This record gives sequence, C-alpha cells and structure tokens, in this order.
Amino acid sequence: MANSYFQFKQFRIDQSSCAMKVTTDASLFGAWIASQALHHSSALDIGGGTGLLSLMLAQKNESIIDVIEIEPQCFEQMKQNIENSEWHDRIRCILKDINDYSPNKQYDIVVSNPPFHQGQLKSDRETINLARHDDELTLELLFNKVKSLLSHDGIFFLLVPAYRKAACTALAASHEMHLNKKTIVKQSPFHDAFRIMFAFKNSEALETVTDEIIIKDSKDQYSQKFIEYLSDYYLYM
Repeated sequence: MANSYFQFKQFRIDQSSCAMKVTTDASLFGAWIASQALHHSSALDIGGGTGLLSLMLAQKNESIIDVIEIEPQCFEQMKQNIENSEWHDRIRCILKDINDYSPNKQYDIVVSNPPFHQGQLKSDRETINLARHDDELTLELLFNKVKSLLSHDGIFFLLVPAYRKAACTALAASHEMHLNKKTIVKQSPFHDAFRIMFAFKNSEALETVTDEIIIKDSKDQYSQKFIEYLSDYYLYM
C-alpha cells in the first residue's frame, strides 16, 4: 500500500484521498518543467492531482499558478497540500472539468500529467479510472483545450507513456504546435523507454532538443542526471 504522504525537502504531499500517488516519473517531470520554465510566468496545471507539479514549479520559480482538478476528494487534499506550503499565495486551486474551463486569459506555461491509458484494463474504483484512463480527457481534447489556453510564445509540458509518443507528436502537428524538447525516460540502461516528456510551443521552435534520462544506473543507484534534477526536492538526496 502506498504511503499516505510523501515528504519533500520544502513541502509535504498528503495523498490518501488521491487515486494517483506521487511517483518517480511524475517527480522527475516536475523538476524537468521547473528547470525550463520562465522565472516569472503564468502557469496552468491541468489535472493537478496531489498538487505535486504546481508545488515543484512554485519552489523554483516565481510563477503564478492555476491548478485545476475534477475529482472532489482529490481536489480537497490538493488544496490542503498547497495551503500548507509556503507558496500558497501564488497557487489558485480550481475544482472543475478542464473542458468547462474558459478563463479570460492565456498562460505562458501549461503542464499536464494526464490520464495515461486508452482502451486498457480498468479498476473497479471509479476514482482510479478517472485518474488513469482517458475516457473523460482524451489526448485530442487536451490538445484542443491547450491550444486555446496557451499564449503565442507559451510552452506546453506533457508527460505520457512511451507507447503514446506517435499519437502526441501527430496531434501536436495537427494543432500547429511545434516540438521544442523531447526527453526519453528509462528506468535503467537495461530497460526500454517507459515515459516521454514533451515541451511543445505555439511559435516555431528555433531548434528541437532530444535527450534521455536514465533513472537508475547499472549499479541500481540513481543516475547523476536524475540526482541533478531531484536533489533540490528529494529529502535524502
């Protein structure tokens, strides 16, 4: 059973009411976003879950962040995690379906670790299905919404399973969004890629950067690159 909380160096994530707990790949994604984001920016976190990505971004940047979550129990816990942090005055929590969200502004940054799976075996718990499966928020709906919410020079950060790489790049192209950076994530040198982290831009990117992060090295220790990203966050690193 997953722990009811995850303690980071500067904040704590309580997660007993959220179907999707803190994971290594989500933590890496949060650090990856924060390392690239403009220091002062307006940001939107779609499907905030525990509040992890928003808190990681807020720790490193002076961003003003809106975080939206659809599931009521998870939303309440997310809101509490954020209120208990030192950045609560810069993060606004919104209980709403992103498809019904129509603010009168656009964002410099949109981030999402969306429901991953399409057409795969489901749980008998509806909250888990909502968090893991894209019945309510397909990738196509997500790209449609992000296109309207992202400023001209904004960046859309997206984390997906490696098997959905082609679908993401095709959808981005169909929405005239340009690939700025792609980072392939592997569990170890002996594993195939299991996650892809994307940064898409509305404006044409000057260059496209592709790189790779291996979480644990051949000796089953955290890799140097992983440590560089997470050392400001993980408690014992």
